[in-house]
Amino acid sequence: MIAGYQRYGRSLAAHMDGLGLVNDRFTVAHGVWLDDDDMKRLGDRGASVAHNPGSNMRLGSGFADVRGMLNAKVNVAIGTDGANCSDNQNVYEAIRLTSFASKVQGPDHESWVTTEEALKAATEGGARALGLAGQIGRIAPGYKADLVFLDLHHINWIPINDPVNQIVHGEDGNAVNSVMVGGRMVVEDRRLLTVDLAKLAAQAAASQARRAPPMGDAKKLYERLEKVVGAFCPGLAKAPLHIHRFGASHHHH
Repeated sequence: MIAGYQRYGRSLAAHMDGLGLVNDRFTVAHGVWLDDDDMKRLGDRGASVAHNPGSNMRLGSGFADVRGMLNAKVNVAIGTDGANCSDNQNVYEAIRLTSFASKVQGPDHESWVTTEEALKAATEGGARALGLAGQIGRIAPGYKADLVFLDLHHINWIPINDPVNQIVHGEDGNAVNSVMVGGRMVVEDRRLLTVDLAKLAAQAAASQARRAPPMGDAKKLYERLEKVVGAFCPGLAKAPLHIHRFGASHHHH
């Protein structure tokens, strides 16, 4: 973002919009650096933002302004980011962190992302960002049967209180019993039917062993490069900009 201002004299979103790239098929990853003008631009064009709160915290990128996006009519989807930079792929955790991250951005409870908004972003918002609006993202006639079955006898669901609140704040993936994609069972009674996990685990272990010797040298190199890399991305992030992205001020003592 800083580089965008330096190079183009305007935000990267404004630059891409000037190139005609921003439309209803355009999805911004993360969106931590968007300002009000960028959000309005994305909303007016029917674009999406894939919000990855777990990854943003893991990497210290800051908090995205989801309330600002929703106010600007941006379609917000929820993602986990890649396994190598947010560590897990648990979408329930990402939904929960969407709610939690919003609550530490300020004390005005009316601006917090509601559990309804978080769940909608994870379902219909994701469908729209994928260009699959009207096909997935809802349980409704004519939609592909992409269904996650939760075991209501699991402790997460005893007792059933408010289903939306419980999915967003109480569910962590442990109550998932079965999963259907396009009407076909891919997980049944907690058993994954489409992947041989034992074989996959053996392949992963073999790959790790094969890469271990060269990784030793690589690790030495990146330990030496850590200061350089640390001065670059986080260094740019420290540059003054009109967007407040962190839960604390930069100048804490």
